[in-house]
Amino acid sequence: MKKQIVIATHNTNKLKEFKSLFEGTPYEVLGLADIKFNGEIKEDGETFADNAVIKAQTIHKFTNLPVIADDSGLCLNALDGFPGVNSARFMEGLPYSEKNAAIIKMLEGYSDKSAKFVCAIALVGLEKFPQVFIGEVKGMIINEERGKEGFGYDPIFFHPNSQKTFGEMSIKEKDDISHRGRATSLLFEYLKTHYF
Repeated sequence: MKKQIVIATHNTNKLKEFKSLFEGTPYEVLGLADIKFNGEIKEDGETFADNAVIKAQTIHKFTNLPVIADDSGLCLNALDGFPGVNSARFMEGLPYSEKNAAIIKMLEGYSDKSAKFVCAIALVGLEKFPQVFIGEVKGMIINEERGKEGFGYDPIFFHPNSQKTFGEMSIKEKDDISHRGRATSLLFEYLKTHYF
């Protein structure tokens, strides 16, 4: 029987990405809906790593299963890393098409359109202390949404080496280079060494 591991998210897109990453491993991936968790988690950390650990520890207390939680976001160099840890809460409740339009507008007066996606993944429940893995990918913000794949800020985040936005990439293409893909591969190296 497969061991269970919880991905601390209600986001079906994110869950789908993690399920594809866990294919062929001894673990069955569960989401928050599977463990019937509907509580609020106050993510008030100062860094992506802080928030990932807060989330993972909260869910681990609830379920006692090992938990993987991530916190990720977009950091714009011209705006001192804004929206950063507030990426999901920026213009909360509005669709990402409106958030993306707002980001494009905010950068209008700047020649520096460089940006990075950062992802911190926390693993809680397998070791005495939380393990944290951080991945980053650099790119730039373009002036219009391109592509229907991905989610969030993906359609305005252009990856120069690929000559595509994250919104134009398949899950597989994105996994290979994305911030979440990089943080996850560090997590997997760790899991393979210790648990697979």
